Amino acid sequence: MDRRRCLAVTAALASSLSLRAVCAAEPLQAVLATPGPGSSVSAIPELALRIGADRAEGVALRLKFTGGGGIAIREILAGNAQFGVFGLSAAMNENLAEPRLVGLAAVEDRAPLCLLVRAALKGQVQKVADLRGRPVGVHSNSLATTTNAQQLLTLLLRRDGLSSHDVRLVSAGQSFDTQAAALRSGLVDAVIAEEPFGLRLEQDGLAFALVRLGLPGRKLGLPGEGFLRGTLITTPTLVERDPLLAERMVRVVQRTLAWRRTHSPKETVAALGLTGVEAAAFGAMLRQYPQQFSADGRFSDAQIAETEVFFRESGSGSAAERSYRASSMLVDRWAGRRP
Repeated sequence: MDRRRCLAVTAALASSLSLRAVCAAEPLQAVLATPGPGSSVSAIPELALRIGADRAEGVALRLKFTGGGGIAIREILAGNAQFGVFGLSAAMNENLAEPRLVGLAAVEDRAPLCLLVRAALKGQVQKVADLRGRPVGVHSNSLATTTNAQQLLTLLLRRDGLSSHDVRLVSAGQSFDTQAAALRSGLVDAVIAEEPFGLRLEQDGLAFALVRLGLPGRKLGLPGEGFLRGTLITTPTLVERDPLLAERMVRVVQRTLAWRRTHSPKETVAALGLTGVEAAAFGAMLRQYPQQFSADGRFSDAQIAETEVFFRESGSGSAAERSYRASSMLVDRWAGRRP
């Protein structure tokens, strides 16, 4: 081989190797659906983008915000998103008909949800039983799909001798704006809200908290109240066809959780780019719920057992609900387990 031809072959080989290196470094594309923005359940996905945890793990992540976990489920099953972060028990309910969702990692350790009452009713509504006959706001998708908010409301009503038929369920959305509008207009007398929206509604004088779930040292005595809410969810098909992407998404969550664990509420609020009243409410949530987020994304056996109790006790009592086990839909090969 003459010198010129040798140089040409060497250049072509180098170009090919360079192209392969570029392709290997190309991040995997992923779309994640979650209620938000600015909600407690969307906090870790939003933070992942802000601190570059996705790119660090070889993923180009795009968030698709929805009006609730039920809508996020629809986005995944319709193929508009590969992943979601929402309540595990909502995914369990979806799987009763057909096992179409699996959990990859735990995102939360506590579910910061609250039952708020319209401020003008202070003194008239002092306990959950006082809501009999009144309109109660739930997430906009809760009337068609069972979500954690509706499951919690069911348990609260049952504890006071009521059922969902004893109140009027009204779609009030899952954002501060929609719930504030519903309270201001009198469309609802109470609403199930998640933080930090509940805290902001109180700060604005629109409502007062009748019940708060997930506060440290203040158990409500509800069955399964330590359930796992925020969970990284995908489909069994994706795990089978693209395990590398599933593994990387778990690492994105774990990297973000590790960052959150070592940064103060003030630093977290700054990283999320929040200002004004939104920053105040979000910071208050982080301080009041210090155990909200998972430490490392591992599934807890004790928490999974709590989730199954929460799921059964808030359901209709069907045989399918009683026999369903959350462990059947967990893919823990990357996140791992703990007691």
